Amino acid sequence: MAGTGSVEDGNVRNFHRVRRLAVSLSILLLVSSCGAESVIALGAGLASFVHTDQVPTDYIAERASGKQCNLLKSLEDGGPLCRNTFERRIIEKPIYCYRTIGKPTCYTTPDPYGTGATQIR
Repeated sequence: MAGTGSVEDGNVRNFHRVRRLAVSLSILLLVSSCGAESVIALGAGLASFVHTDQVPTDYIAERASGKQCNLLKSLEDGGPLCRNTFERRIIEKPIYCYRTIGKPTCYTTPDPYGTGATQIR
């Protein structure tokens, strides 16, 4: 019986060691900011990203620079992080069309052959 008592004492000691280790690891996990607050912040950042295509740091950069900032668009087109506007403008060259035999003919310059034709468009 004395031998079994020492085995039980050893098991009890191991149980307490494992329990202390588990408690210590739990405290370290909570202290290392992996708590509910970081999960909530991650969820809010993800929801904001889905709706605006901006990561949370874009808002900080906007506040500091006073311009619009978007990390994803700057990585996409190689431009600066913060700009006055991210609006894309498509600039088309004017087209000059004239009546010819069969169908209208269009050019990028007005009356390139100097025929005095009337523009239809």
